[in-house]
Amino acid sequence: MSLFGEPFTAKCLKSQKTVEVEEGQSLLQALLDAGIDMDYSCEGGVCGTCVVPLVSGEVDHQDEFLMDDEHETHMTTCVSRGIGEIEIDV
Repeated sequence: MSLFGEPFTAKCLKSQKTVEVEEGQSLLQALLDAGIDMDYSCEGGVCGTCVVPLVSGEVDHQDEFLMDDEHETHMTTCVSRGIGEIEIDV
């Protein structure tokens, strides 16, 4: 699966918004488009600036920042993609 893979849904707990992430769009861009203030820098999955807490759901992790054990609880919004529906704490 690539950055521009299947569409998915992100339920954002803190902001109480549900964001639809389209094919060809990153989660980061979808969050910014929805008016959710996000920190980011490299947009390549290496710096960790855009990492968010993952509450539930399956993620296709494509970053080079998170350790394997962190993949259960966090995700990078710039390159990783949810599968189906995920919940994040933003």
